[in-house]
Amino acid sequence: MVRVSEMEGGKRFDAEYHSPENLHVRQVVAESSFPVRSLGEISESIINFGAYSLCNSITFQDEGVRFITAREIHENFINWETARFIPADQHADLLWKSQIRKGQVLISMAGRLGVSCVFDETFACNSSQDVAKITLKAGLNPYYISTFLNSKFGAAQLLGAQTGSVQQHTNLGIIKTIRVVVLPKLHQERIETLVKRANAATEASRSLYAEAQALLAAELGLDRLDLSESLYSVRRASEVHTSSRADAEYYRRRYLNLLAYLDEKPHNTLAELATFSGGATPLGADYLDAGIPFLRIQNVGENHLVLDDVVCVDQEAHSGLLRRSQLAPRDVLITITGRIGTSAVVPDELAQANINQHIVRMRLKSKAVNPYYLAAFLNSVGGKLQTEREAYGTTRDALPYYCLAKIRVLKADARLQGQIEQVICKADETSRDAKRLLAEAKAEVERMIEGGAGSDADPFSAA
Repeated sequence: MVRVSEMEGGKRFDAEYHSPENLHVRQVVAESSFPVRSLGEISESIINFGAYSLCNSITFQDEGVRFITAREIHENFINWETARFIPADQHADLLWKSQIRKGQVLISMAGRLGVSCVFDETFACNSSQDVAKITLKAGLNPYYISTFLNSKFGAAQLLGAQTGSVQQHTNLGIIKTIRVVVLPKLHQERIETLVKRANAATEASRSLYAEAQALLAAELGLDRLDLSESLYSVRRASEVHTSSRADAEYYRRRYLNLLAYLDEKPHNTLAELATFSGGATPLGADYLDAGIPFLRIQNVGENHLVLDDVVCVDQEAHSGLLRRSQLAPRDVLITITGRIGTSAVVPDELAQANINQHIVRMRLKSKAVNPYYLAAFLNSVGGKLQTEREAYGTTRDALPYYCLAKIRVLKADARLQGQIEQVICKADETSRDAKRLLAEAKAEVERMIEGGAGSDADPFSAA
């Protein structure tokens, strides 16, 4: 039971905010014998000036300056796979106030509210208004501050920063009031070491995924294709009639060159290799924090699943409404809207899961085809150009099942397929190591704050 006088001036009446766990962690922060400062006090600046507050539309393109939103912010890392690109002149002129600087702490202000990471890259980057950018004062370690914000001590306070009824959001005024327990410099550096080790493992994982793709492209000759474009393409009327596509984009030279190459090689269509099943979104989309993982587009990366922000559904929905799209280990997933054509394999450790209607589950008909090879092929230029060509729509492109069925997949020997699986599985293992290190860093922060009690002893001396 919570007294009315204890309800932060009557501002918060929601039960979750006053749960015993959240009350406990806020009390620990308040009573800490370590120095406690607000984010506003330890920061040179906290801003969220972003692109969407400047103009109604931004020019997105295939390359240029990276542009991130709140969805790219994860606990102590940035998911660059879903980042988009803007022209360099927009970054330099129109969006100069929303440029991200090296060493800044970033906080998501919408969606997965309050998740934090450090931008430690040398390349240019920009952001939307849903990303708060914090420049810390000298002597404060950004990796420690980010990890503190991701810990239960930061999360409990950030819960109080939520506003809105339909979509949760927060504002800079409240973020500046977040109380931070400032641990000794030695301990902050220990957290930085763990996070940087995790980031190094993440980079190693990315390199391995790229290695698998390069191996596949070299073995199949996809890296030697002529994908140049021409100013025009002349096609027969009979071809247009057969394909039921009259749009010029469909007959781009690069697409036709690829198809000519694939047709010269032994191949199968996806319809010959697998059965298809799509998912659905439960009525009302009442997601849970725990239960059966429910995958959406943002959870499907190239050759791997991104489960940091996965939502869940209950067993009843999984076994009822969503029964036809239940997943099993070694199923192959492919996105059919948004980032069309992105593919990944369901790993062995994901025993139960489901998907929404923007993803198709492919279950292989024969063990002669390795699911990891199939996913890697679909993520290669050989697969991506086909799904890009076949997708269409009026307001938003999508890839219908009958178009997905036509996708050609080159045959490969068991040796190459096995090599692809080995490299991707090694990348998966390295990625899990990175997540373990990030979890360890957060646990260290929580343990020090709860058990350190201002002690001068070095708890990391034995590490």
